[in-house]
Amino acid sequence: MSTDKDTRRALFDIEREKRWRVWLLFALLVGMVFVAVWVACFIVTFSLFLSFPVVDTFTWVFTLKGIGLILAVALAGSLLYWFTSRLGARGRLLRAMHCEPLDAGDRYHQRLANIVEEMRIATGGPRIECFTVKTLGLNAFAFSDLHDAGVIGVTEGALARLSRQQLQSVVAHEFAHILSGNYVTVTVSCLLFGIYSELGDRLEDAALATGGSRAAPFALVAIALRGWLWVLQLASSVTNSALSRERERQADLAAARYTRDPLSLAEALRIISRHPGGAGYIPEGLAPLCIRDTQARMPWLLGTWRVTHPPIGERVDVLLALANVSPEDFAQQVDTAAETFDKREHWKAAPAAGGAGGHLGVATSGAVPGQTAATLVAPPARSPAGGAMTCPSCGAGLGQADYEGLRVSVCTSCGGRLASPAEVSKILARREVAFSADQQRLAEVLGAGGDQLRRAALLARGRPGVGLIACPKCAKMMMRRHFSYEHAVEIDYCSICDLFWFEKDELEALQILVERQAG
Repeated sequence: MSTDKDTRRALFDIEREKRWRVWLLFALLVGMVFVAVWVACFIVTFSLFLSFPVVDTFTWVFTLKGIGLILAVALAGSLLYWFTSRLGARGRLLRAMHCEPLDAGDRYHQRLANIVEEMRIATGGPRIECFTVKTLGLNAFAFSDLHDAGVIGVTEGALARLSRQQLQSVVAHEFAHILSGNYVTVTVSCLLFGIYSELGDRLEDAALATGGSRAAPFALVAIALRGWLWVLQLASSVTNSALSRERERQADLAAARYTRDPLSLAEALRIISRHPGGAGYIPEGLAPLCIRDTQARMPWLLGTWRVTHPPIGERVDVLLALANVSPEDFAQQVDTAAETFDKREHWKAAPAAGGAGGHLGVATSGAVPGQTAATLVAPPARSPAGGAMTCPSCGAGLGQADYEGLRVSVCTSCGGRLASPAEVSKILARREVAFSADQQRLAEVLGAGGDQLRRAALLARGRPGVGLIACPKCAKMMMRRHFSYEHAVEIDYCSICDLFWFEKDELEALQILVERQAG
């Protein structure tokens, strides 16, 4: 007798993962280790044979006994590597993908949490944890913690740029991987072969950076390790290509069936593929866990055998056929949706300086029809000591206000902003706040005169007479600096509290510069 849980899972009508595929990965690992150990033994014994030709230490690697011994060593090494690679899998994958937990006070994060929980309840899926990646790139991923639970992550760029329906279809795609069970196989494969791709790049840089006779042994070791890791990356690409391309198509179809909205997933895939921010910070070796390939160009070695995802254009065409919509009509619909989305951007005025009592006025001009932007009552921002924080520029009280879905500290008099680096990275990915003409002009000045401003800041460094302000949180002097070398927006930074202070219009000007760069 079928249960409600079975009925819900039937909506994701895709092939259940076969357990033999995990054992196939182990067999591939044993084969790779055997070849590596055999080649190493061959090189060592051949070198000894050349040095001492009277001693027959060379031919044993071709005997059955020698091959059996090497196979036993490879099997033992593979078992050790197999179990150690699975230890702390969740933490290592989260670190490799630069994941951060959801912020309960973030409106965008709360929307993602609600979608995931709705999907989990509706499908009867396992326990799911949500994370975000603070990058402007658009991507999403799912993997297993290898303890009967799943992890779903979405980049900040995708949270900001996708509508709720599009984001829901992307989450449904990831749930299809989870419910089919194939996310366990892909996770194991990435742990075995793909998670060390970033380490390989660092070893390669270290080998190139070394020089001289003293560093030569280290360079040889680094090159040898980099070669082995390169083989692991190659095996990861070929293996995951064979395992994941068809499953991406199946997950697309399952998500379309569940949401009954294939066009939203098609729109999301098209937006993800065309966004100038790319796929984000996710390493190439972990691309099989994602909804899109992280590799921008076609790999030259083994060609399409290394491509882990089918072309997004093909995936979109399949979804259009499912929705019975022609590519021409879809293109027109996408253009119309893009125009509508552009109108939804920059609709909300930033928290403005208010009067006494901590009221921050939020204008209603430019708001989306049907939405009301009321005046927000901003409670005083508190320091760790319990006292209300004051503005370091004018001495007025700091209040809490909604800014791009976050609760940030805003001066009730001069309009300054206090935010952490994590909050700023989220703000730069979002486009709710509208910009005034003065802020646009300030961004033009900062963008055009960036080099001159950077030189002036360098010459003024350490000179007396430069007024510093105190951190509103710890009262220590803040450091005067530019936000980054790329964006010459002058800000004050407290390294103790890890907080940025933006004077009036500086944060908005930074947003304008980043948006123009991202397109």
